Amino acid sequence: MNASVINRFAKIVTAGSAKGRSRRLALTLPLAAVIATGAVGCTPDTTNNAAPSTAPTLSAPAAAPSTPAPTATTPAPAPSATATPTATLTETPAPAPSTAAPAAAKTPAAAKTPASVVKPGGGIEIRFDGLNTGQKIEAGGATVSFTVTWTNTGTRRYDSVVPVVAAQQYEGAACSIIAQMASGTIERKDGNTWKEFPISQGTGMDYVMGGKSATFPLASGASRTIQYRIHLGADNRPGTLAVEAAGYDSVNAIHEIAKKKIVDTKVVDTHMPKVTVTGAPGALVVGKQAAQYTVKVTNPTKAAFRQVAPTISLPTVVDPASGDYTKHFIEPADLVVEVQDHGQWRPLAVDYDCDGNLAIDAASLNRALPAGATTEYTFRVGVDKGWTTGNKFNLSFGATADQHRAATVKITPTVTG
Repeated sequence: MNASVINRFAKIVTAGSAKGRSRRLALTLPLAAVIATGAVGCTPDTTNNAAPSTAPTLSAPAAAPSTPAPTATTPAPAPSATATPTATLTETPAPAPSTAAPAAAKTPAAAKTPASVVKPGGGIEIRFDGLNTGQKIEAGGATVSFTVTWTNTGTRRYDSVVPVVAAQQYEGAACSIIAQMASGTIERKDGNTWKEFPISQGTGMDYVMGGKSATFPLASGASRTIQYRIHLGADNRPGTLAVEAAGYDSVNAIHEIAKKKIVDTKVVDTHMPKVTVTGAPGALVVGKQAAQYTVKVTNPTKAAFRQVAPTISLPTVVDPASGDYTKHFIEPADLVVEVQDHGQWRPLAVDYDCDGNLAIDAASLNRALPAGATTEYTFRVGVDKGWTTGNKFNLSFGATADQHRAATVKITPTVTG
C-alpha cells in the first residue's frame, strides 16, 4: 500500500483515539481489512497529502462491466469545527454502469412549412388585411393602413417576387385628360422607414418599378407580408376606387407571376361644398346676348372653409356643321364669362383645364366661408363666335373649398345666331 494512504488511515484512527475520552471511534470493519482492500483499489495520491474536502470512497474493481462493483467502507466527512466527530464507515453500493446509449443532443427544430396551403396547381396568392371591399376612404382625410400578404401555394420556389400595390383608373379623378388617376400617395414600409409612391397606375408599367426595391424570394408554402398606407388628396370626387395588388418577375417587368387581388373601396368626402344655380337653362345669342346665372355656394360642414371659389367649365366641342373636326373647336377666346363685382361686370380669363375643357380662372374669386354660411356669385356667359345656330352646349357649375370639389350642376342653354 502507498505510504501516504497508510499514514492517512493511521491519523484517522489516532485522532479518534485521542478524542475517545468523550466519544469512542466506531469501526464496522477491522483496520487490516481496510488496509488490504486499499492495497488493491487505491491509486497514488496526487494531492500533496492535502485533506480532501469530502471523504474519498474506496471501491474494489468490478468483476464485470454489467454487474455493480462492491465497494469498501468509506470514512465519513471530516468533522466541522463545532461538532465532535464520529468516524463511521458504512457500505455504499456503487452505481451500476449504464448500458444505455447516450442521449443525442437536441437541435432546434426547423421551421415547419405550412403544407396545408400547398395545393395542386397552386401559385402565388394575395390577401389584403385591413382594407376591405366597400371600405370608406375619406378624400383629404386620415391615412388608411393595411397589409398585403403574398403566399406561395405551389410546389416551386420563386427566387424573385416584385410586390406592387396601386390604384386602378379612377372615375372620380380630378383630372382625366391623359388618364383617370386618383390624386394621393401610397406608402410601403421598408424596414423602419416608409417609401412613398404615386397612388395610381397611370398609363404604362412604370408603377411596377416602384416595387423592385422590395423584391423577395418565396419558397413553396412560404408567405411574405408588407405594410402599406394610403392617403387620398382632397380633390378626389366620390366614387369607387379599386386598389390592386400584384406580383411580378424582377427579370421581366411585364410578366405577372401572381394572381391579382383587387379591393373596391368607396371614396367619400364629408367636406364638400354645396352648389345651387338659378337662371337655368338660359339662352345665348352668338356675339350678342349672354345668359345670366347666380351661383350659390354653401358650407354644410361644422368647420370653416379657408378658401372657396366657384367653377364654370365647358367641354371642347367640335362644330358639327363644318365637317372639319380638327380645326373648328370653341377656343378660350370664344367663350365670354363675366362676374358681377361691386355692381360692375368684370371679365374672367378662360383657359383649358386638366380635363381639356374650357374653364374660368377663379383665383380672384376666392373667399373664406364660415361653417353653415352661404356666399353667391352672379355670372354672364356668352359665345362670341365659332358656334353653329341650333346647337346646345353643356355648362358645368361647381365650386372648390380647400381643394374639396362640389358636385357639379349641368346647365344646357340654347344657342342661336
